[in-house]
Amino acid sequence: MNKFKCLECKKEFELKSSEPKICPECMSTWLELLSGEIQRGKSWSAKSFSAR
Repeated sequence: MNKFKCLECKKEFELKSSEPKICPECMSTWLELLSGEIQRGKSWSAKSFSAR
C-alpha cells in the first residue's frame, strides 16, 4: 500500500499499486507520495523497436 496526500483538498489516503492514482475525495490526480514506491516502466534506452 502506498500513502498519498492530495495537493488540492489535502486529504491523506492509501492506495494499492494497481489502483488508479486519483483522490477519492475530489477526484484530482495531483498527488504527493508520502510513503511507499511507485512502479516505473522501462527506461527509453531499455526499450527495443522493430526496424521493419
